[in-house]
Amino acid sequence: MQGFDAQSAKQYILRHMDKRPFRSLANRLEEIVDDFITYDLHFMRLTGVLDEDGLQGPGAYDDDEAFEYIYDAWLSDHPQETDEDMAVAAVLNAYMQWQERYLILSGLADV
Repeated sequence: MQGFDAQSAKQYILRHMDKRPFRSLANRLEEIVDDFITYDLHFMRLTGVLDEDGLQGPGAYDDDEAFEYIYDAWLSDHPQETDEDMAVAAVLNAYMQWQERYLILSGLADV
């Protein structure tokens, strides 16, 4: 696995994500995806998918565990936004789909 480029991933995900279902969060979508990538990178390092240099580690990426980790981290950092939790979960679901495609297209994950 090569290094993970967070900025490139963010641009790819935002460019491809259908934003219509998330109109209530439209003005914050870029910030939310940025947070998701930060949490995701932390998850990848914790689980050994990436080493401390951001290169491939010995771990395998588990998207179900990643989803739970990212969602819980976001809710923990944004406790005042519990009324948006379902919308955020929907954004995270879309993020996970496009993140996977980005990783595959970039040669960072297996098909």
